[in-house]
Amino acid sequence: MTIELLGLRAIARDLQVFERIVLAPKLRRRLGSLSEDEMLKRTPRGSEEYHPAARWLRFQSFTVGRRLTDAEVTGSRLVSILESDYEAMLPLVRWLNATLGLQA
Repeated sequence: MTIELLGLRAIARDLQVFERIVLAPKLRRRLGSLSEDEMLKRTPRGSEEYHPAARWLRFQSFTVGRRLTDAEVTGSRLVSILESDYEAMLPLVRWLNATLGLQA
């Protein structure tokens, strides 16, 4: 089974858990929303166009991030900033790893 299919099945199977993770205020506040750079125009072949998870099934990757300013990169708080950013995305990383059958 492909990684893509594993992800689609995991989202469709437990949409509420996935949405709780990707729509979490802490994640959105620190890193925004999932990157929509590489989205499909329609849901993948074999999935229902009007499935409750259709919005998420169009994503080809689950990527979050943000730009750091020069001051942040060169400042003394860089480690703290990165730690807070990673803490915000940790639930998504754990969900992705669990979907792929990887240990936490």
